[in-house]
Amino acid sequence: MGVFPANLVTAEALAALLSAPSKSRAVGQLSWTSKKPHIHEGKIEVRTDIADCPVGYLRIYYVDPRPAEVGVQFIVNDAPVRRLDLNGSHKDWVHTTHKHRYLPATGREDAYIPNDIPAVPLLPTVAPGTHRAVFEAFAQECLVLLPEGYWVEP
Repeated sequence: MGVFPANLVTAEALAALLSAPSKSRAVGQLSWTSKKPHIHEGKIEVRTDIADCPVGYLRIYYVDPRPAEVGVQFIVNDAPVRRLDLNGSHKDWVHTTHKHRYLPATGREDAYIPNDIPAVPLLPTVAPGTHRAVFEAFAQECLVLLPEGYWVEP
């Protein structure tokens, strides 16, 4: 689990950001880039009505040989406010889907196993639409409204 500077997003701003009145909304389309030869990363800007964090972004990434292992993040003020590791591995969890939450007081993250993310078999290929379904489920938990036509295939 990551350690980031404390209070990149204050507890008050985080509570407001992850509540319905924040009116967080993605704008434009998902923009894909390739990092190194096999890493695919998609980003879309997110705007909010929270003064301390007006702009952030949603990010999805995966590595070609392992497309069933996906990372999705909601980044605001350089802090991963929420983070998803689909079929991810850490010392206590191997190939287990789990989420992380940024803790403003310490900059650390806690982790938990969610029940709102579609299960994805750990195979060398994924069914069409899988990455989009995971991305949309994550955005819904973060209360980020996605615009029509936002999704672009990598």
